[in-house]
Amino acid sequence: MSVFQMEKTVDITTLPQVETIAIEAKSISVYYRKKHGIYKVSLRFSANHVTALIGPSGCGKTTLLRSLNRMNDEVEGCIVSGSILFSGVNINAPSINVFELRKRIGMVFQEPNVFAKSVYQNVAFGPIRHGVKDKHRLAEIVEESLQMAALWDEVKDKLHSSALTLSGGQQQRLCIARAIALQPEILLLDEPTSSLDPISTGKLEQLIGELKKNYTIIFVTHDMQQAARISDYTAFFHMGKLIESGRTKELFTNPKDERTERFISGRFG
Repeated sequence: MSVFQMEKTVDITTLPQVETIAIEAKSISVYYRKKHGIYKVSLRFSANHVTALIGPSGCGKTTLLRSLNRMNDEVEGCIVSGSILFSGVNINAPSINVFELRKRIGMVFQEPNVFAKSVYQNVAFGPIRHGVKDKHRLAEIVEESLQMAALWDEVKDKLHSSALTLSGGQQQRLCIARAIALQPEILLLDEPTSSLDPISTGKLEQLIGELKKNYTIIFVTHDMQQAARISDYTAFFHMGKLIESGRTKELFTNPKDERTERFISGRFG
């Protein structure tokens, strides 16, 4: 039985595909009261690859991202219809254990949201909340997570200092370490470099390239050059609809839809 305590809806391993599908949105629509956020979006995300969600402001890309681990549940008046298949389970079902879901599908937000606690406490927070009590194991998790977030060498001598003393780029990597500490399968990143300087942005982009060896990464960006640099796949959204998606190089060099071509060439958006 799944940790979500739900019966299987679709065995996605039987679907024809070149790569393993980590998560799949099927006809997802999101409404904020009477306003449409996205409309009937269907999209597959390949495991251990980086997928960029691009499009003009307000086009629905962040709305879809937040749907993938039920963050839209926190928005009053938000209604989500359709299915999101993860491990053969429709995680959009009402009986899903959202607490467990967000352990397996972590999220890092646009602005670094570190806790007003020590570096160590930030990373250990999730594991402690999920029942890890052994101090030796917690120390291992903290070090492993900071190593994977390419932050250990910079903070190993100040683990018990406030996380608020770190730079913006370090804080964002700490947020990634905090998500990694729960051993998720998927990482959702909502414009993770938008508030960072070019040097910090470069470090985070390099980190994303390393992390895909162990995680499926889905990120929202307004930076077309960034999407071209670090994503394997790109999906273009406009006015709440998915216009087209595919391998990044192909979509950027040979878009099928005129709206996609206009957006990536900077002629609108």
